[in-house]
Order: sequence, then structure tokens, then C-alpha cells
Amino acid sequence: MRLSSLLASTAIASLTLLGLASPPAQAAPGYLRDPALSGTTLVFDDEQSVWSAPLQGGNATRLTAPIGPDPHPILSPDGKQVAFLANYDGPQEIYVMPIEGGTARRVTFENQNVMPIGWDRKAGIIYSSAPATGPGLSRVVSAILPVSGTKRTYPLADANDAALSADGQWLYFVRFGTAVSHDHLRLYRGGAVAQLWRYRLKGGGEAERLGPQNVNLRRPMLWKDRLIVISDQSGRDNLWSYALDGTDGHPLTQHDDFGVRQASLSGHDVVYQRGADLYHFDLDTGAETLIPVDVVSDNAARRPQWLDNPFPYLTDIDLAPNGKQVALTLRGHVALASAGPQRRITLATAASTRLRHASLSPDGKTLYAFSDKGGESELWAFPATGGAEGTALTHASKSEPTGLWVSPDGTHIAHTDLAGHLYILDVATRTDKLIDDARLDGQSDYESVVWSHDGRALAFTRARGDNVRRQIALYPLETGATLWATTPDYDSYAPRFSPDGHFLWFLSDRLFKLSNGSPWGDRNPAPVFGPRTGIFALALHKSARFPFAPHNELEPAAPAKPPEKPAAPSNAKTPVFDPDGLAARLYQLPVPAADYSQIEIAPDYLYLLAKKPDDLTAKNDGMTLYSVKVTRDEIKPKVFAADLRDFSLTPDGKTLMLVSGKEKQRPKIQLVPAGATLGDAGGPESQVSLDGLRLRIDPGAEWQDMFTDAWRLHRDHFYDPALHGVDWNSVRERYRPLLARIGDRSDLDDLLGQMMGELNALHSQLRPAETTTRDNETLIAGLGAHLTRQPGGFLIDRIHTGNPDLPQDRAPLAAPDVDAQPGDLIVSLNGQSLADLPDLSSLLANQAGKQVLLTLKRKDRQFQTIVTPVSAKQEASLRLRAWESERAARVEKDSHGRIGYLHLRAMGPDDIAAFTRDFYAQTDKDGLIIDVRRNLGGNIDSWVLSQLLRKVWMFWSDHGKASQGNMQQAFRGHIVVLCDEFTYSDGETFSQGVKALGIGPLIGMRTAGAGVWLSDSDRLADNGLPRTAQHPYFDMKGHWLVENHGVEPDIAVENMPVATFNGQDQQLDKALETLNGLLQKQPITPMAAEGFSGAAEALPH
Repeated sequence: MRLSSLLASTAIASLTLLGLASPPAQAAPGYLRDPALSGTTLVFDDEQSVWSAPLQGGNATRLTAPIGPDPHPILSPDGKQVAFLANYDGPQEIYVMPIEGGTARRVTFENQNVMPIGWDRKAGIIYSSAPATGPGLSRVVSAILPVSGTKRTYPLADANDAALSADGQWLYFVRFGTAVSHDHLRLYRGGAVAQLWRYRLKGGGEAERLGPQNVNLRRPMLWKDRLIVISDQSGRDNLWSYALDGTDGHPLTQHDDFGVRQASLSGHDVVYQRGADLYHFDLDTGAETLIPVDVVSDNAARRPQWLDNPFPYLTDIDLAPNGKQVALTLRGHVALASAGPQRRITLATAASTRLRHASLSPDGKTLYAFSDKGGESELWAFPATGGAEGTALTHASKSEPTGLWVSPDGTHIAHTDLAGHLYILDVATRTDKLIDDARLDGQSDYESVVWSHDGRALAFTRARGDNVRRQIALYPLETGATLWATTPDYDSYAPRFSPDGHFLWFLSDRLFKLSNGSPWGDRNPAPVFGPRTGIFALALHKSARFPFAPHNELEPAAPAKPPEKPAAPSNAKTPVFDPDGLAARLYQLPVPAADYSQIEIAPDYLYLLAKKPDDLTAKNDGMTLYSVKVTRDEIKPKVFAADLRDFSLTPDGKTLMLVSGKEKQRPKIQLVPAGATLGDAGGPESQVSLDGLRLRIDPGAEWQDMFTDAWRLHRDHFYDPALHGVDWNSVRERYRPLLARIGDRSDLDDLLGQMMGELNALHSQLRPAETTTRDNETLIAGLGAHLTRQPGGFLIDRIHTGNPDLPQDRAPLAAPDVDAQPGDLIVSLNGQSLADLPDLSSLLANQAGKQVLLTLKRKDRQFQTIVTPVSAKQEASLRLRAWESERAARVEKDSHGRIGYLHLRAMGPDDIAAFTRDFYAQTDKDGLIIDVRRNLGGNIDSWVLSQLLRKVWMFWSDHGKASQGNMQQAFRGHIVVLCDEFTYSDGETFSQGVKALGIGPLIGMRTAGAGVWLSDSDRLADNGLPRTAQHPYFDMKGHWLVENHGVEPDIAVENMPVATFNGQDQQLDKALETLNGLLQKQPITPMAAEGFSGAAEALPH
């Protein structure tokens, strides 16, 4: 090639590499979603923008820029206006603009989750949103006139989709369904199947359920005297036609590859999405045709770009054995950085490749990492200079890699995978030897793996059998025989070899010191132990002397002058350890127990990382690193560094890596000399330079890798190895061609959701990661009240009230120093009149936690008060707390104080705290209603169940004092539990446990059916989370429980749509009725002693 040609081609290649070469926009099919139709005008979503096109197809026109959420567009009946979701002003709300384009005008002011549904000629824009009060996952449907803003909310609890009949007499609507829970599965059959209902708008009666009861019926559309819906009755979502009373159903389409999604009807035409395409179905002729739409786009979201802040995607930090560099694994890439003037290196790997668990060789010349370049993960070696391609060292793994550890001499690499395998790779011969198969022992997770300093042995940690306590094993390479060094009686972990090879140090939870004294006292049902972790060491050789052992008179005198040279290394023939009597050669370091999480051993110091004890002056949640000098005199731990996230020590014990800073933010990494304290060594010169660290991301290539990664994660993590009988390879090949169609990250989530749905499991939500959506929720603030627009301002209808004993449950307007009450009119905020303002949200934007000045009018008096608004999350919590308080007050009133009530929103740390507050405040009641309706799950069911199983079997009755039961504060009364269609995950496990353990009757409706738990650890490179069901559970007869069916209540009671909206709660009423009946049949007798009349005669004379 001539030089000029070479230069020209090089320049073009360089421009293309940097993403600067911009080919002209060309028409392409696009990834088309959410179609809406009016006449012959079609709108849809692509690249998170609204586009329009003719019904017959052709080039589409972009109407909005991708600055917010997926727009879910809808068209006005005359086709002249389009409504869509956007977050121009902060919250995601509905905006309207002309179909020809123009400035969008905000229509809704819900300040919470809103979804456009349709546009009726008379009623206006129909949409769903969260109600003013109520538990999680509740929805209502409203209609709003876009010009006047007049709004009507239909009195139908849990309606989330709807269509009006042409005469305006009937509203056909949908309750529940996976559109609310955001699960992705093809044939959902749990308690929250999407139900089809109808309601006579002028009749005032209750709504009526239509159609088959055990299938999903979605997206109601009216055509002549038929009801067109999307139904999965045939095994996949298709168009179906029903009579208006829900009878005479038959399919209109019969697709078995891609289901019908997001349908819209106009006249006799229906449009919908299948795969990544839009289709037209003619109801008159029954003909279906592909709509050949082309989008002319600059593909901005696909363009290579620089990621200026890669640290939210940081997964690993590895300290180089020489102590001069660190390897950071970020978003599937690897960067090498140092504290000195060395250049920063980013490994040159393909944009469609994800690297995991990078680690440097002892000589610093090679970097090892897992790479999925070939479609499956393999262990690769890369030059640490960053310029050349790497080399695969192992064959493709059929399971996700979980870690790698390079031996100190660089000759071997230990590595593990999700399937529970521990291998040792001989780097020279590339022989990969399986040394431990945890699955044969009933386990799969390796807690930690560590090499001895001479590279002759390995220590690893995992549990064995059905024991949850971890044990430490030793594996010498010479013999290949595994020895379990610690017993299963105590949890032992974090092993480290001493530099001289004489001791194996580790952490173990075996120090129990009671902190609550006795079972007496408030909310004190179980013993509470403080920190229980201690520092222990096993002498690997019988002759080894514990380095912290006190001096004694029988030991030989120490030499006057220590040897100038270190002792020669042990002979290779010397055993790595003496197995006989190993367990008996156990020592404990005499330091206080603490929440230690990590230990490192240097020649002269031990380093211990621990959580700080509770401290009123603590400013963050960082951990403290302590140093302990190796001495035979008094042991005095010293603080080496505070507020750390992690730390590491080089094999020679000379350099420490200190990592601090909050998760998902740029870490502060320091490389400092080991010693007693940090001292002056922690200056700027010790800090690893991360300024300007950027990653070049090629989104299109990255999406390809994330698609394959999500497919692998489900293959490797899914609880059923047979994948429900699904040909997972065929599924991948069916959906893979759609990758070329996607235009942004949101499209990828839609594609992943379709693919995941083929496995037919719950806990299958997609948690989005990097998108083009602006995070504007922080702008939303609220006053903790329901307000309505009135002439001159906003009327306080009601203030959300919570427990008066808990100030954190108090609404801003209910604070004791705020003069506001229902019926007051808010006329100005911070001096700005509210007379012409459609909603308070614009003036409250970004005011959460800040004081604002309200001017209120009460009758004829006008006055001012200062109030501090709360965030959107706190506002939602206040609405839910108000709903809970209303039920508690109703139970208190109707039972005359004999029955208590508590609601568990979920099953996490905050919820066990709420249970502890509410349950023990009501142990004196004769009955208790535990409400787990809309419980979103967690993992604390066993804690709650154990408290309910405690029984009073005797009591103390001191003269003149109230009787005290034993077990202390156990509940003596009758219990009922409420569940419903959206009781989910651990809420269902709790409900199943209540039935199995005979705690009390379960009242309500069959639960959601999310019976396989998960860990949420299977994240993509950009932190996207395609959730995977992992952990099934069974009853004691081995029967599989709950999944895709739910828990059946003992007493089925349905909360009807109209009655519930109007304030009734039939399930709560039934709970009260049931408890009253139980109390009548089995009253709770008082703990009254019979007296001591016979005591004197019983005494010996």
C-alpha cells in the first residue's frame, strides 16, 4: 500500500474509532414499541422518542427528543394531538402537543407514577396513577380534559387500564396483572392475574368481573358489540374477541413466536407490537399485515461515547503484589493506575467483551481476568502494558466465574465458578485441575481463597452440607488431599497464612456475651449478643510457637543480637503442615470481640478491619483499620486508619492499600507503608491518581454483550437447571436478531424482558441502569397532605396522619410548630400567589428538607406559617402510613379496644423494626390482625413467625401487681392474617408459614405466586439487573410451594373495586368478624391466681 493511501485509511480508521465520523442518517426499521392509532395516523416509541407515521408505513417523523422516560404516546380521537410521558418539570407526567410538533404542555400534576392509557372523545385523556392514599402497587384510573384540566377519577380500586364504551355508559377496565408488578413471564397464573371488569358509570353499583378467571385479559378495546383484548389463553399473548358480557371468546391471532403487546384500536383497525415490529390487524377482514416503518435517525444513543464517571460500575480493586499499582475492573473494562508518575493503562479489549475479576501477576507484567470474548467466560492473560491482545488460558466455562487468585510465585491460579467448582490452573502447562466440588457437599459458594506465601498450599472457605456455618480447608499442592482445619460448630472465615508459614490466622464468630441481661423488659423476647467475632490462629506445625505467647521462665533466652539475614525458606520436602492434632493447636488473640470483617498478616503487624461501634458523633458508615504489633508483651491495638471501605496488603507485608469513600462514587485509594499507624504517610503522594479516568463505551457493542450476559446469567443462576423445559439456546437465537434493531438502552431492557419471559418465572423484573432518563425525582417535594385546587389557592382536604408517638411519621403540616389544619386554604408559597397556579409542584421543586413560607386562609383570617416539605419517597410513605393508621383506628373503634392491628409493608430491616414497635405495643389485646396485603417481600418471615409462636404457659402474680406471663410479652390472643393478590415473595412465605404452623386463619385472596427467592447479585456491566429466580422452597413433605400459583387463603374474601375505592375494606371486616367469633368461642381468660388458701396446710409442721 502506498504511504498516502496508508495515511488516509489510518485517518479514517482513527476518526471512526473515536466516534467522530458521522455517516448520514439512513432509514432503518428501528425497535418500535407502544403504538397508538387514530384514523390513519400512527404514533409509537423508538429511542425513547415519539414518532409518527402513516398506518400503511413509510418513513417516520420524530416528534420529541429523548430527554425523559419511555413516552407511551397516545393520540386524540381526531388525530391532531399526541399525549405522552415526559419529565420536563421534574416528575413523570403527561404532556400534550400538536401532531405536527410544537411546545408540549403539561396536563397532569400527580407527582407520582402516571401512565397514559387512551383518549376518549368526551372524557379526555384516560390514565392510571397511584391513589391519594393506599398501600403499594395500588392504582386508579382517571380522565382529564386537556384544555380545562377538569379531572374525574373513576371509583375503581386497583384499576390500571380502561376503555369507555362509545355511549359513555360503561367503563371496561383491568385490575392487577404483571403490568403492575413489572414481572416478565409468558404464562402468569398467580393470584394477581390481569382481570377484566366492567362498571356502569351512572348505575352507582358494584363492578362486574368478565371473562375466564384463570387467564390474563389485558388492554380492553371496544369494537361494535365486541370487546377486543390481549389474552394468553392460548399459551401466548394474542388478540381475542369477547362478547360485551365476557362470554363467547375466540382468538383473532394465533402467534406462537412473539406475543401481541401494547395494542391500540381506531375504527376497525388494531395496531400492536410483536417482537420489534408493528402490525396492523383489520377486524373486518381478519387480515394481519406488517407495518413497514422506517425511522430516519442519527442513532445518537448508539454512538461511541466517553464515560466520564465510570466509578458507579466499579466491581473489583486488586493491589499489585509489588505495591505500586492497582487494577480496577469497571463496567467490564480494566484500568491500571498508580500513585506515582506511571502512565495510566486501560486494557485494549473489544467493546463487546466483558472482563471480570482482574488481578496482576507477581512481576506486574501480566494481568489475568475472565473474558467472555468467545461467548462464554474463559480465563485470559493480558500484557499489563495494555497494548496487545490477550491469550486464553482455559477452555470456555459453562458457569459464571466468581473469582481468581494468583499464587505468590505466579505459577498457579486458583479460580471458582457459580457451579461450586474450585480449580487450580498451572499457568505454564495450562492444565486446569478441579480440586473441590462444593455441589457434592451440598454447597456452591466459596467465601474466600488464599495462597500460602510459598505458593505450596491453598486455604479456602465454604459451608458444608446443610450447615450455614463456614469452615476453612487446607489444600497442599504436593499431596492434593483436602483437610478441613476448622469444625462446623462455629462460623470461621477470612483465612490468612502467616509470612513464615507457621500459622493460619482466621476470623471466627464464637465469642458470645449477652448484652440484654435477661428476658425481662420491654421488647426483649430473645437474647441479644454483641459483637461475637474473634481472632484465632492454628499452628500448622507442632513446633510452631505462638508469636503472642507471653514470656515464661522455661523458654531459652533470646539472642543478644537478632540475625541480620532472614531465615532460609523451608525445604521443599518439609510438609506444609502437620495434620495430626491440628485442631488442638488453636490460639486466640487476646483482643476484644468486634465486628471484624478482614484480617491481613505482615511480619511485624496484624491488621484488622472492623465496623465501628455505635457512635453519636460518627459521620459515616466507614470501617476502622486497626494494627496489632506482633509482640509477647501487652497487646495494644491502634487505629491505623478510619472510615475505610476496604483494604489489602501486599504478599511481602510492606504496602497497604486503603480504600475509602462511598459506594458508587469515585473511591479514594491510597498505597501506604505498613506500620503501626498511618501517620504522615497518608499524604497526597500516597493517593492513586484517578483524575480523568474515563472509559470509551461503544453502546451497540456493549448491548450485544449484555444481551448474551443476561442470557448466561439466567442459564447459570436460574433455580431449575432444566430451565422449565425451555430450549434456552433456541430462545437466544430467536431474540438475537432484534439486537440490531435497538436504538437505546431502554430498548435493550424491552428485549431482555421478552426473552426472560420465556422462562415463565416471577421475580423477573428488570431494574434499569444507565438510561437517557434524567433523575428528576429529587425535584419533587410534598407537604404530606391531600390538596385540591380551589379559587384562590389549594384547599387542605386532609393531612396524612401517622402514629403520634413517632415524630418521623408526622406530615410536615402536622408538625407541632406548624399552624395548619384541614379546611385551610393555602394562598401563597414563599410569597408567590397560588391563584393561577395549576399545581404546587413547581414551587415545591427542590425544596425537600428546606423551610418554605406558607400563607393560609382560615375562614376570614389570613396568617403565615413555616413548614419543611419532604421528599417524594417520604411523601409516599406518609400516604401509606395514613392508610395504615385509618385501619388501626377502625379496628380499635369497632372492637372496643380488644383487637389490635399492624401492617407489614415488606420484609426488610425497616419492617422488622416496625413489627417490633407495633406488635409489642399490642400484646395485651385479645386478638390481633396482621396485615401483609401488598407486602413486597424481603427475608424476615422466620423472625416474625418465631415471635408469633411464643406461648404463655404460666404467669407470675405478685401481690398488688399485674400478672406477668412466661414467655414474657408473648401474645395470648387469637391471630388472623390478611393477604391479597399483591402479597409478594417473603410476604407469601410468611403467609404460607402462618397456615403451616397453625398460627391463625389466612383471610383475603390468593397471593401473587413469587415463590422462588433470589439474591439480586446478577448484574450486567452497566449495573442493569435482569432479576433471576434462584432459591425455591418446599414444604416438609417435599412439595414445591407458591411459585406461579400463590398461597390460598383459608377464607377467601375479595375487596371489590367500587366498595374499596369508597372506603370499605371487606377483608378487614371479615378479619374482625372472624376474631369476634373466635373470642366468643374461645375467650382469653385473665391471668388470675387462685390464691394461697391451701399454702399453709401444705407446709410441713
